[in-house]
Amino acid sequence: MKFLAIDYGSKNIGIAISDPLGIVSKPLTTISNTSTTKNVVHIINIADTEQVDKIILGLATDSQGSNYQSLKHHDKLIYSLRNHSTIPIAFWDESDTSIRANQLQTKKNQSRQSIHAI
Repeated sequence: MKFLAIDYGSKNIGIAISDPLGIVSKPLTTISNTSTTKNVVHIINIADTEQVDKIILGLATDSQGSNYQSLKHHDKLIYSLRNHSTIPIAFWDESDTSIRANQLQTKKNQSRQSIHAI
């Protein structure tokens, strides 16, 4: 099963594609988040060209695990994708990714402070 993954941001939308078996993915492109209509047309064109079986939309959460704000920003995109395409849409919880990124950033900052202390 081949997937198209969407990392929705307020300025840019990252698009990744999986291999035909859905095991490995790689970045495909980034599109400017200009308007829902343009975004949906672009995403559906990519999905059709790549012949994907499913679209995966990443949902970011805050430190308390709430994804309300994330869903609020994604609603128009989700609604339009569902109304203009028959490709199934699934959601991916990105909370672990956000937590891990924050941990790495904290560790990086601590390392810099240690170097400057020497």
